[in-house]
Formats: sequence, C-alpha cells, structure tokens
Amino acid sequence: MPKLAGDFTENAVRAYFSYMSKDPSTRIAKKTDGQGYYLRDETIPQLPVATPESFISKDTKAPTSRDEQPEEKFRALFMRNSELTPLQFPAKIEHTQATKKEAGINLWKFPDVVILGWGIGTQKYYEDEIKLDPNLLAVKTSLGEPLFSLQSVELKVSLSRSTFRENFFQCLSNSKWAHQTVLAIAMSVDDETLRDELERLGTSYDVTINSLGLSDGDLQSLPNAKVISEMSVADFEQKIATNIKLTRISSGKDRPSLDWETINDLKSLSNDFVNLFEWIANCVSEKKSFSFSNFVKIREIKKKS
Repeated sequence: MPKLAGDFTENAVRAYFSYMSKDPSTRIAKKTDGQGYYLRDETIPQLPVATPESFISKDTKAPTSRDEQPEEKFRALFMRNSELTPLQFPAKIEHTQATKKEAGINLWKFPDVVILGWGIGTQKYYEDEIKLDPNLLAVKTSLGEPLFSLQSVELKVSLSRSTFRENFFQCLSNSKWAHQTVLAIAMSVDDETLRDELERLGTSYDVTINSLGLSDGDLQSLPNAKVISEMSVADFEQKIATNIKLTRISSGKDRPSLDWETINDLKSLSNDFVNLFEWIANCVSEKKSFSFSNFVKIREIKKKS
C-alpha cells in the first residue's frame, strides 16, 4: 500500500485514516475492539465508493442533478457572496477532475474554492473588472512583495461533533500552499461545545472559520447552483444574500508567501490550478483584474482570433 504523501501532522494523519476507514472501497479499516487500523483483505469484494456528501448531507432524497445538491448550491452561494466584497474574485476548484484518482486522496489535496484578492485596485471599469495601479504593481514587484493574495477555502454544509475534526484537518491539509486557510460552514453552529472546539482549533492552526448562518430551510429553498451562478447582482442581494448571517468563529493569519512546490504538484494534477495561475498572470500582464469567467471568455476569443 502506498505511503500517505505530504508533510502531515500526527492529527492530520489520524483524521485521514478515520475518514478512509469509513469508505468500504479502501483497504483501510478500523478495529472493532480497541484502538488502531488494519488493512482489509484485498479478496473481499469492493463496495461502491462512498462520497463526502454521504457524511455531510442531511437530505434523505437524492438530488436529481449535481446542481441540486446542497453542497453545490452552497458553493455557488459562497462564490456569489464573495464577489460582493471589493477586489475579491473566487474560482471554483473541481477535485473530481484531478488526474490522481485514488479513493479520497483528492479531498485532502484540493480546496472547493480559491479566492484571488487584490489590494491595488484603482478604478472600476465594469461590474467585475478593476484596473490595477501600474505604479504599485511595479513597486511591489521591485520590493518582492506579493501582488495578490490567495485564500484556500473548504466548504461544509454543516459540522457535527463526530465529524468536525476530520473536516477541519481536511481543510488544513488542502490549503498549506495558500496565503490563507478558510473553513466556511453554511449552517449556523449553535452547539456551544462544538463552537468552542472549532475556535480552539482555528486559533491553534491559524485557520479562519466562518459560519454563514443559514438554516436547513434556507438551504432547501435555494434555487439550483446554476441559477444562483447566473443571477444578477441585484437579484442575488435581494433574494439570497439577505438570509446570510456571517459569524466569524476564528480569525486566521496570512502566510507571507505561497508554497510553490505544492502549487506545482497541484498544477500537475489539475487543470483548474493551471487555469488559476494563467488567470492571475493574465491579470498582471493586462494590469486589470477580472472575474475568472470573464478570463475564460477572453481566452476563447483570443484563441479564435
């Protein structure tokens, strides 16, 4: 059996084993008597692969499409809400499209969303396009200061006392390359003990943890992810954003630089990461910051010209 790749803490490894042991398609199993794990017999017929949704979704009826799943609705909502903050541009990362297909491994390598942030915008051109100050770009480049910041965001519809450690260390594992680690939870965290434990973990590991304060009813009533993504800003603010009650559970600290070794590894496995840094390079080159969707459109136009 291959070793777990990466520089992980003992707690992260334990959380990884705990997660994998719940998936009957993997060879890792938990002992029923006492502590520890063992390797399943490879001759035992393999069951269908369990998905993360099976651990966190509260729906009893299977959604008719992925856009109807609570996880995808929340991702669309989170991205649209992020866009309401000036100089923030979210990009979707799809771990299921990564080339490494071992069961569960991509869950611990890739975040759900990456947010590109600029601190040097000067003039708004359009709704989602900002001019970058060329003088500040030049000064920051000459001083070796970062031109932008990248937040690695792990999204969870809800957390429980039985899953929060696993969810937290998954977030920590797939974000070590970025300037900032963020764990965003759709639903309110009303359990005081759970909230205190999350605050302790977030403070210890410099992870920002936010709850968007949605209720189960809010999630059920949301339109599908595609509809949310295509809403106008005014419609989103009036129909959805008013239900968001953002609460910060812990405040993380920014890392001074990116982990380029890990980034290069992620780029070798995922086109999303290749596109992410092509997008950033294009923004710097054009001295304009625009949304990822606009970048894709611009790239397609250039290819045809």
